[in-house]
Amino acid sequence: MGADLLLFRYLYGPHSHLWLAAMSVLTAVGSGWTMIPIASLAAFKRTRDHALWLIALLVGVAITVFSIKAIVGRARPCSSLAEVHALVFHAPTDPSFPSGHAAGAFAVAAFVTFELAVHPLAKVALFVIAAGIGLSRVALGVHFPSDVLAGALLGVVAALLLSAARRAFQKRKWNAKGVHSIL
Repeated sequence: MGADLLLFRYLYGPHSHLWLAAMSVLTAVGSGWTMIPIASLAAFKRTRDHALWLIALLVGVAITVFSIKAIVGRARPCSSLAEVHALVFHAPTDPSFPSGHAAGAFAVAAFVTFELAVHPLAKVALFVIAAGIGLSRVALGVHFPSDVLAGALLGVVAALLLSAARRAFQKRKWNAKGVHSIL
């Protein structure tokens, strides 16, 4: 039995109602519905730029996750292991690899870390929440740990690439306005 399956069985095993409630909340927080408050930030001039870049990041991550899932086609644990079923929520019908919840959560945490001047503890808290969201997907029986790890890596790399693109865009924008850096 591989490490992925061993870790899955440990995290999926029987748990208390409080554990399942916490995992359900984390899964809900990591769902696509969180785009609504992020999108609402685009309505305000002060937060518009970052909100639009974050929306672009999340749309790009979603498209990438969807594409990889279509190519890899890995069955979810609740579909491929006889003794496993999705807990609390209905079993998703799309493939398992990579975890879209983990990809989105880690993309947001990494984007905030790279782009915003927020307290370091807030940045740590975002990564802890992102890890909890990924854990929830395993605990609820809908992802293997490697799905979550791949999603987390995809989210962080996407945020890093988008952050670099945003900075290059901002530099070009400043240079187009006639502001040149002194070398």
